[in-house]
Amino acid sequence: MENVVYVLDPETALFRAIELVGAISLKPISDLLGCKITQMVRFDESHWLFVDEDGMREGLTAFTMFARYPQPLGGKIVLAGNDGSESYHSPSIDIGDAAAHFQCCRPVIDPVFTTDDDVQPKGLIPAGSLADLRIRIERRPPMPVLGSA
Repeated sequence: MENVVYVLDPETALFRAIELVGAISLKPISDLLGCKITQMVRFDESHWLFVDEDGMREGLTAFTMFARYPQPLGGKIVLAGNDGSESYHSPSIDIGDAAAHFQCCRPVIDPVFTTDDDVQPKGLIPAGSLADLRIRIERRPPMPVLGSA
């Protein structure tokens, strides 16, 4: 395959090698991300990450933590190679090795139910009634998918 980029979708935690038609450039990368403004984040000395500049927005259902970046990244992420020249190329890092630098995260709401022993100021509440909702962040590693989709 030529002109390959790796695409991480935090919603599914799938990390895929995708072959682009033509050269690797900002337009097809922005199309993969589904965004208008693309932000670049350095992955290492030979690679860049491309992310949606507006990926962190209201209604966010998943995000990604990148080990070398101080804040969460919203939306899909594209990894491409770049050795300092003007053009981008296929990543020289193995997709599994690249995946080890990410954690896909999503908020999860857990219901908390009353038990037989719960006593409230106004008396007993029937066991099994909803008492609270607790929010936690579920973290999972990306799953590399070999071959293009």
